[in-house]
Amino acid sequence: MADVDTQPKNPERLELEQLTALQPGLARLMPEIGARFWKAFYAAQAGNWPFASWQLREMRKLLRLCEVTRPKYTTDIEEWMLDDLDPLMAALDAHDFATFEKGYHEAVDSANDLHRRWQKEWIVWKLPDSPPPDLDLTPRG
Repeated sequence: MADVDTQPKNPERLELEQLTALQPGLARLMPEIGARFWKAFYAAQAGNWPFASWQLREMRKLLRLCEVTRPKYTTDIEEWMLDDLDPLMAALDAHDFATFEKGYHEAVDSANDLHRRWQKEWIVWKLPDSPPPDLDLTPRG
């Protein structure tokens, strides 16, 4: 019987560069960011302020992850969060859908400007025409 203490615990250790390659790039993170952004809009439209705010806070965490995994985009992401996301959060805090809606469309335009700046002009995000069918956005409580 082999002595278990002599067996290697993890013979297939990954090198740092291999671990880095496993990290999600923007192509993997942006669909989730877009989904949260879409849900935030329709939640705000329904007056479900807590859910809309939560979606944008979670979206911010994903954008921060984008900065870690693809640091070349950090300056633009930080600028977008300051100029576009922060005012949306303030509008949600004030329960001001009119301001939120205007800022939301401006944020979409700004994001699409970034796609063009990053030579990905074929990525043009738009707000879907209807709320997500998998969620009841009716405010609770």
